[in-house]
Amino acid sequence: MKSSKMSMNLIRIKNVNMRDLNKIFFLEKEVFKQNAFPKELIKRLIHRGTLFLKLEFRNFRKRIIGFIIIIKDDEDRFNLINFLIDPEFQGKGYGSYLLGETIMRIKNSSNIKKIVLNVQVNNLIAIKLYQKFNFQLSPYKINNYYPTGEDAYSMELNL
Repeated sequence: MKSSKMSMNLIRIKNVNMRDLNKIFFLEKEVFKQNAFPKELIKRLIHRGTLFLKLEFRNFRKRIIGFIIIIKDDEDRFNLINFLIDPEFQGKGYGSYLLGETIMRIKNSSNIKKIVLNVQVNNLIAIKLYQKFNFQLSPYKINNYYPTGEDAYSMELNL
């Protein structure tokens, strides 16, 4: 665990910009495969001014190791529509770091009262991570939510 804490000093959270499009899309396809967002949608989300943050190493290559996309879908509500950490870096605390910092930014800079999200019913690691941050799991499934037919649960966090 000590190496994870030390490596947190080597990363930073920044806003995604158009120069990141290809790296973001590559990660998206690698992790979500057939359920990945199309490149054009990612491009529109960058242009839209969405809360679109990347987690990257501070080194020369500025390798993106994860990102989070949150849109405002109601007057006082955000919807976490995409969140991933590169599989090579999963299980090392980076997802917790990015999610925690994002929630803090939302709490400190807006009148948002709730964050909602949908997660694959079989993605137990993600569900556990969201629950760690006090997201509440809906007992109801959304059938065939993903393009490949998987079901999803809704989760919400009251701020």
